[in-house]
Amino acid sequence: MRSIRLVLVIMFCCAAASWSDSVLIVADEWPQMEILGDFLHENGGLEVEKAEQNQMPESLSSYRAVFMFIHGAMEREAGLRMIEYAESGGRLIVMHHGISSKKRLVPEWLDMLGVHLPTKEEEPEEFYTWIHNVDYYLVNLQPKHYITSHKIDWPTQTEYRSSDFPSRSVSQPAWNIINSEVFINHNFKDGREKTVLCGFKYKDPESGEWIMQDRGAWYKPAGRGWVFYFQPGHTPVEFQERNYCRMIMNCLTWQP
Repeated sequence: MRSIRLVLVIMFCCAAASWSDSVLIVADEWPQMEILGDFLHENGGLEVEKAEQNQMPESLSSYRAVFMFIHGAMEREAGLRMIEYAESGGRLIVMHHGISSKKRLVPEWLDMLGVHLPTKEEEPEEFYTWIHNVDYYLVNLQPKHYITSHKIDWPTQTEYRSSDFPSRSVSQPAWNIINSEVFINHNFKDGREKTVLCGFKYKDPESGEWIMQDRGAWYKPAGRGWVFYFQPGHTPVEFQERNYCRMIMNCLTWQP
């Protein structure tokens, strides 16, 4: 038994030693990513490289993680290269508008994420859309999970009813995000492949109804690697919340 433990320790140490200290941020909007990059360097000891999507390095395989923060249209080649990186064993962290209407131009991207964005013609009552200048709660639905708990303090609590019906309203840890943007009706199309970490909750400005959807943060396997998604990130202020940057960084050290 002791020899088995020794072998496991050696294997773990070898795997840890093989991890790269470099990460890559691929973006077209930089104020938010400058803040995240500084956090990763100062708190994780990581070497942070940055590139526009048309200037990505020839190979992504050496990076410990790739962060995607592309606001506008994504070039198909860039999307396919990031998909290949994840499916070959990498960790791909997609943030905010990494899932948005312009990403429909690369259907392979949404397929890899297991997400469909229904149009108004497809779903007149529950189509994909977004709301600007809204206050909302990011709600922690997995308080004991490493990604949402390691060195993280959630500043408040809120009543939340999971959109995975039937469900019951319970008090959950939360972060109140001010004057931001929320995406509505990200349709999952991969069954239970995803592990949902966070939901979001906001008050509809027209009806006054509280809208709650389990779409704030999640992760899923992608080939031999992993893809993670976090919805916050509309303004630099959101990345100034150290708990948020820590949650993103926890994706690099979380072990399945």
